[in-house]
Amino acid sequence: MNDNKPRLYLLKAGFIDNGEAYICPYCTRVEGLLALFPFIRHDIDIFYVDFIKPRGDLAERVGNDLQSCPQLVFLDGDDELSTTWSRTASTGVRHITQTDFIFNYFISKYQLPQVHP
Repeated sequence: MNDNKPRLYLLKAGFIDNGEAYICPYCTRVEGLLALFPFIRHDIDIFYVDFIKPRGDLAERVGNDLQSCPQLVFLDGDDELSTTWSRTASTGVRHITQTDFIFNYFISKYQLPQVHP
């Protein structure tokens, strides 16, 4: 793993909650985008985390109260595009927490087709 790369945190598929297996619809959307444009995977580090908190090292990166997934974390601060959609966690780390904003970031960074309204 490379601290210079953004880190994408996704919930593991088939996580158990209240005795039932689930997938996260938001993480699945991001996985779909990565499947369509797999070259994005080369520029980010992907962490599949458990549903049960704490979710990997996500809590220490952005704080206990911000462990939602999907989440794109910039350990070295924003790049030239991410400032439009990112915010600062209590730990000082910049991150993007909304699925649509993660899409917008990837669309802008890689000049991908726009999402149809």
